[in-house]
Amino acid sequence: MKITSMQGESADVFATPEGKLQARQYLRPVRARVGGQWKDIDTDLAKSGDGSIAPRSATVDLAFSGGGDAPLVRMRRAGRELALSWPGTLPAPVLDGAVATYRNVLPDVDLRMGAQADGFTQLLVVKSAEAAAGEELSRLRLKVAAAGMDVKETPPAGWRRWTRAPVRRSSRRRPR
Repeated sequence: MKITSMQGESADVFATPEGKLQARQYLRPVRARVGGQWKDIDTDLAKSGDGSIAPRSATVDLAFSGGGDAPLVRMRRAGRELALSWPGTLPAPVLDGAVATYRNVLPDVDLRMGAQADGFTQLLVVKSAEAAAGEELSRLRLKVAAAGMDVKETPPAGWRRWTRAPVRRSSRRRPR
């Protein structure tokens, strides 16, 4: 028998016929707390009242741009926010389940944003050799805004976030 008062984002607890408790842990969240109640994760995208695009149920407050100059993606959780902005004006996206496709954000290049239970994915779909060789693509940089965390650029063109002071890790191996 499932004990719903003990369930969480990534766990279920059951009472066995022998009177013991059995926990089932999931690698990724399977439900989210929405309005004080648990809801199954549903990353299918829908248009929100403010014009943004959001998953129906996720563990983070996630919103993709509905087109125009709004940030490409905004993600909030626990008082922290991360926003990425496209360097130009975005077209209205085409929605397909958990994926929003912004067509021709650059000549012959589509941008696919995917909603996940606890975040998002981004993929540039380059549709021709000319687009792959284009200077616009090689110079592409997204604008980053963050609140409640520090974000630092790491080479080559990566990002790392810290919510507290970073921990130094040695790259030297321990002797065996």
